[in-house]
Amino acid sequence: MKVVFHVVEYEKWDETLSNVRDIVETNPDALIEIVVMSRAAILFGQYAGYDFAGIEGNPNVTVTIGEKSLKDHRLDPSLLSPSIKVEKLVITKLVELQNQGYAYIRL
Repeated sequence: MKVVFHVVEYEKWDETLSNVRDIVETNPDALIEIVVMSRAAILFGQYAGYDFAGIEGNPNVTVTIGEKSLKDHRLDPSLLSPSIKVEKLVITKLVELQNQGYAYIRL
């Protein structure tokens, strides 16, 4: 199973993390990509109380954020966890993942 979660809204983090954990628990070999855009990026600029346990550090789960989102929210990429990837154009990343057979879920 391959799934990409497209997270655009800050308010959708709880739902996203819950869904990712459910997939990891029921399908440990699943490949999961979380692509962060727009207001959802705000999470990385403050302590928001979200628990990434079981997600961060999981070799089958990748979190990617766009350079534009970092810039728009004045976030310093050097302060991000090393497990978070930064890409110039995350929209291109979404297309590539869908072409690779990832199921697309927007939250």
